[in-house]
Amino acid sequence: MRISEELYREFCRSMPVACVDLLVADADGRVLLLLRRNHPARGQWWFPGGRVFHLETRQQAVRRTLQEECGLQASRAEDLGTFDVILEHPEHGAPHHGITTLFALRIDGAPSITVDAQSSAHAWRSLEGWRQEPLHEFVRMGLSLLPEKLR
Repeated sequence: MRISEELYREFCRSMPVACVDLLVADADGRVLLLLRRNHPARGQWWFPGGRVFHLETRQQAVRRTLQEECGLQASRAEDLGTFDVILEHPEHGAPHHGITTLFALRIDGAPSITVDAQSSAHAWRSLEGWRQEPLHEFVRMGLSLLPEKLR
């Protein structure tokens, strides 16, 4: 169930938001990150992801978010842990506090990406390639959790 943007802003000013972040790897072990167009994390490379809607499980949110943000489907998803992520959010007038579960996902075949309006670009890179970028500490930590079987 989606709520109005006004109600969402009010919610964000007073409570943490339940989220999922997706550590997506392809068959060659490359990892997908999106360049954020929106706050929070505007202008930063970040995992695909977003909030969990009311009456939606985290697994359902993973499938929905991956399809909506990237036009992809995953062959499997593995829960890597749940984390607090606090980011500046100037549009809401207060920091954004997400309680996010990071999932590792494998994409088989040659992935074709269609990013939604929340992102201005996407890139597939090796872990080493991403380590050369100035990434947020949460993204850097998340990359370190990529299971060996997905590399």
